[in-house]
Amino acid sequence: MTKQTKIETKTAAEVIAYFPLADLSLSSLNPRQEVSEGSIALLAESLVTCGLIQNLAGIKTKDNKVEIVAGGRRLRALAIAVKTRPDLGTVPVRLAPNATVALQWASAENTAREELDPVDEIRAYGKMKKQDSNLAKIAQAFGVTEAHVRRRVALAGGFPAPFWML
Repeated sequence: MTKQTKIETKTAAEVIAYFPLADLSLSSLNPRQEVSEGSIALLAESLVTCGLIQNLAGIKTKDNKVEIVAGGRRLRALAIAVKTRPDLGTVPVRLAPNATVALQWASAENTAREELDPVDEIRAYGKMKKQDSNLAKIAQAFGVTEAHVRRRVALAGGFPAPFWML
């Protein structure tokens, strides 16, 4: 087991502020500098459907703008989603008190992330299907393709999948 040092910061309520999307930019500290346009488009669809569920994290610049250190994919997707949902143009950002903490946040969010287990994914899709969500709504909510949802749910005996997709 590795020894971990606690990061001393203010409580979340004290460091979350709202900024216009135009005042946000991707920080060079953010590890995800290159991302697939397709994955950003899917995430944008999810943001249009569900809104922003998790705030971004960043650090203020000298000109009172904010560089995003964690949530760079969400930032890119918000730029697309705001065209359909203007209410997404004001973004909650947890502000790091200094560059050291900002770098720790950037690293922690991107290395501690774990993909949803396929069994849990199938269960979640199934729950949405039982609540009368269609294939497109499920795909939008999870930021995946309809084909992906169809394959997963077919394994659980849900939406019938064409034989070539199994």
